[in-house]
Amino acid sequence: MRRRSDFPVYLAFRAFVAGVHALPRGAALGVGALAGRIARAPLGLRRAVAESNLALAFPEMSPAERDDLCRRMFAHWGRMSVEALRAAATGGREVFPLIRGGEEVIRTLLDVQSRGRGVLVLSGHVGNWEGGAAYVAGRGVPVTAVWKPQANPWVAGYLESLRVRLGVDAIPMPEAREGVIAALRAGRMVGLVADQAPIRGGSWVPFFGRPTKTFNGPGYVAAQTGAPVLFGGMLADGAGGYRMSVEMLDEHPRGDTDEVVLRITTLYRARLEALVRSAPEQYLWTHRLWREPPPEGGAAG
Repeated sequence: MRRRSDFPVYLAFRAFVAGVHALPRGAALGVGALAGRIARAPLGLRRAVAESNLALAFPEMSPAERDDLCRRMFAHWGRMSVEALRAAATGGREVFPLIRGGEEVIRTLLDVQSRGRGVLVLSGHVGNWEGGAAYVAGRGVPVTAVWKPQANPWVAGYLESLRVRLGVDAIPMPEAREGVIAALRAGRMVGLVADQAPIRGGSWVPFFGRPTKTFNGPGYVAAQTGAPVLFGGMLADGAGGYRMSVEMLDEHPRGDTDEVVLRITTLYRARLEALVRSAPEQYLWTHRLWREPPPEGGAAG
């Protein structure tokens, strides 16, 4: 359903995009960082959620340390938003050469994909996950990703056109399970950013020392298809480039479906936590990770 504000918001968004495209990369990323800081203060967009999550994840930090971390997180995500928009417009040619570890990741993915069971790569809202998917697609590995359409249909359509331009085949979230299974059975690589807490269902597994509700979908489709499950990430290196990595979580996800689901969700959260701890300012702490307490005993929902 379209709202009166949708088209004006879209026009403002496109004007911002045009502005950051016209600037040199360094200046554009600086504008992105400024926009991120403004989103935190004075706008306060999800600031309370981020601060609550950081307090739960890092109780050993002082309030001043967490406040500084929160500021740096918003600035990082402003930069990454601009980087993604520019990469789509240029086909990644200005940023792909700055990615270290990419060749090794491509070799690993092609080796796993050659086994004919598809490849399921899990990641989180950390670093530059969309850039990682675009890099892999640009190197000739067929990539399918699941995405949640924006509420604004004009913005959603524009962002979808950018994904198509980068060679990433996107499945809308309402069609995710069937679409992911079909893509894996066709031998494709499927990327899932699975760190948000589901509203319904899910398994409770540890994340930053707390039971955290986690999507069962990745484990379910792995059990259904036998596709190997890997964890991938791409972190900014602090010098204008990125470091890309991938590792195996479960090479042969066979057995009882409930056991496979619990094993994969547990491994996924553990590996994501390790990556986030290495660069906590690069994680999007604005999701409601701990919106509800776990059931007695921490069982699956």
